[in-house]
Amino acid sequence: MIQLTDDEVALLKSLLVALRSIKIRDIDRALVILAKADRARKP
Repeated sequence: MIQLTDDEVALLKSLLVALRSIKIRDIDRALVILAKADRARKP
């Protein structure tokens, strides 16, 4: 079993909360934007 410090637990909790708040639709939209930008850069 892994022992975590209080600081590590707080950091992990904040990371999980941040990940939970990201919506799948937002990720898909970002991927589409990045794909379009990538295609625009290639000749």
